[in-house]
Amino acid sequence: MPNVIHEKCDRLFALYDTDGNGRLDHNDVELMVARILAGSNVPADSPKAATVRADYDAWWKALLDHVDANGDGIITQDEFRAAMTGLSPDDPAIKTTARKAVDAAFTAMDSDDDDEIPVAALIAMFTRGGVREEDAAEAARVFDLNGDGTITRDEYAHAWLEFFATEDPDAPASRILGKLS
Repeated sequence: MPNVIHEKCDRLFALYDTDGNGRLDHNDVELMVARILAGSNVPADSPKAATVRADYDAWWKALLDHVDANGDGIITQDEFRAAMTGLSPDDPAIKTTARKAVDAAFTAMDSDDDDEIPVAALIAMFTRGGVREEDAAEAARVFDLNGDGTITRDEYAHAWLEFFATEDPDAPASRILGKLS
């Protein structure tokens, strides 16, 4: 059986590597934020966009601190895999580092700032960010834990934290970025 954590890390790494050069750097963060803002219909010059940019910059700094093994300001796929393997949802690195990105993306999608987003907003943002539409629809089902058509900040965070930690390929959170092989 393939390593489930590695497969999920590789999919996430590919989404984060927005310029496709095989490594993560601050340029990828800027491009990712632009995609998220566009996918969430947040004007680039709005106060919300400034908040999302600041949150992603904080996430990037925390990610570098945790993942950039050689301190060169670049994260390779091997560094990313190594740092993400063997984590639990209670791991402080997950709770602080991953939660920064999770909250920033949710903030962008939460157009009325009520800590809930419609399933359609998540699907739109995911597909504009590079996730296949059928995978984005499946992700929406995973995130909407109570099936009410909206996703709360807590539901969104819970599923992502589980995504990073579970080694079960059939666990719902493992399907956030598509069915695993």
